[in-house]
Amino acid sequence: MMTSAHPLNSTPLSGQAHAPARRIWLHALLLTGLGFILLPFDFAFYGHQFEDSVPGDLTRVITLSELFAHGFGVVLAAIAIWVLAASHRRSIPRVVICALWPAIVVHLLKLLFARRRPLTYLQADRTPKFPEDVDATWLGFFSDDRANFPTYAIQSFPSAHTATAWGLAIGLAWLFPRGRWLFFSLAFLASIQRITSMSHWPSDVCWGAAIAFLMAGAITQNWGIGYLLGKFEAAGDADSDSITTV
Repeated sequence: MMTSAHPLNSTPLSGQAHAPARRIWLHALLLTGLGFILLPFDFAFYGHQFEDSVPGDLTRVITLSELFAHGFGVVLAAIAIWVLAASHRRSIPRVVICALWPAIVVHLLKLLFARRRPLTYLQADRTPKFPEDVDATWLGFFSDDRANFPTYAIQSFPSAHTATAWGLAIGLAWLFPRGRWLFFSLAFLASIQRITSMSHWPSDVCWGAAIAFLMAGAITQNWGIGYLLGKFEAAGDADSDSITTV
């Protein structure tokens, strides 16, 4: 007999039906606050070389974890669900949207708020030389300084890779709750990779994760787009039940 998915927001107790949603919003709020707390200390994370303080094998694991935060990783996850969990194929759109919607929102924010990436402060000897104040990393909306940098160099805020990784983790955890710690661990490693590669400041990573919990969290609920996706998934379950009972 074919089994159906057991999403995080599915529970027979009506009083607990919205508890996952509250937890998701709380995570988004906490991560947003953490980003502001870390903001004054962003420079402190680059006072040493990560390669010298982290074991080589762990460094390689962190580097490889970027795949989980990449569009190619989202495609691989969708393929894995299609091949290994045939009964959950109609849930693939929800998982993909959970990963991509936060990334789209983040890219829109990048167009509005220009912030220099940490690697733009690297000198010829590959050591960073930061300004005295972290506020100097931000460029104004209409600042002429924007023209002095390639577009990529001033798109540090927020982290799109982090948003993708946590969005994908949330979508996969909704579909396969038993694996949530695995998915969240992969998202965490991908977030660390964005810092160690000097692509983003720690505060940018926190804000990218917060957007993922806000956007992807809404997709896992039974309202709005989540409600429409739920109807699509339920139609597949009905078809499966009719086939298995013949």
